[in-house]
Amino acid sequence: MVKLFAPRDERAELTRLGLPLELKVRFVSVRLPTGELEVLATSLCDATSYPTGDFLALYHQRWKHETFYGVMKGRLDLENFSGRTPEAVRQDFHSTLLLCNLESVLTASTDAALQAVSADHEHPKQVNRAGSFHALKDQLLPLLYSDLPAEVVIAKLQQWFADSPVSVRESRKVSRMKFAWPRSYHFQRRVRKIVF
Repeated sequence: MVKLFAPRDERAELTRLGLPLELKVRFVSVRLPTGELEVLATSLCDATSYPTGDFLALYHQRWKHETFYGVMKGRLDLENFSGRTPEAVRQDFHSTLLLCNLESVLTASTDAALQAVSADHEHPKQVNRAGSFHALKDQLLPLLYSDLPAEVVIAKLQQWFADSPVSVRESRKVSRMKFAWPRSYHFQRRVRKIVF
């Protein structure tokens, strides 16, 4: 258990906002299946109500949220705002969230169909998320504003989703390369595929 104190230069702003100047947190260490030790900070300070053993399962449950933020920031390049005003940032954020929600809704039936057809395969199929975002961004305006019936646009999108699935390889473990600035710069500038 430790207390974390606000930096001096931020205390006036925190007081103005009615936020605390100190936080009491508990550090919990969990052993991952890989053998790696992960240290988590939590405001759940009561060790009897929240035993240390429960945090490993909680840690794994957050993974889908982490990957969702990864999609928004990485694939959809959320931080590449179209303007500098607060309104422009809000609009970019909400349009990205709308795109993610539409993609989830429109790919659900195609994803279920692909998984049902390939359930007995060694590597079952699922919708290619990179492709689905590109297809949806290409067809978003016709879907929302065109004279074409929405059903026609949705059927076209779902056909695109079904035509380019990817394989699910559950047991695949890819070792991470050691971070290097030149390699990262090359990847960000020349390799990374974003949806814009």
